[in-house]
Amino acid sequence: MATKVYDEIELELSNGETISVRPLQIKPLRKFMEVIKKLDSEDIQDETQAMDVFIEACMVCMEKIKPELSKDRDLFEEIIEVPTMMKILEVAGGLKLNDPNLLGAALVGTN
Repeated sequence: MATKVYDEIELELSNGETISVRPLQIKPLRKFMEVIKKLDSEDIQDETQAMDVFIEACMVCMEKIKPELSKDRDLFEEIIEVPTMMKILEVAGGLKLNDPNLLGAALVGTN
């Protein structure tokens, strides 16, 4: 029997559906990293803009898990709440998001 070298978690979405989240493969991880790099941009001036980056990054994570959420931002925003999004970013993208107030922390150098 093969051994998994990664953690896979089950998350419940706000609509009651359960998804399985695991680390991204290399190709989608590269796309994810490009999105996350936007947090270092001088264009990020407030929490709303940082939230937009996190949403875009999480939508990349959802491409294989739940493709309809990766293509429809309105649907994504209706079904995914912030704590769930942060957990997806942590598990799938490898971001260490221990602080629930990460949006503010991400902006420390931008103001």
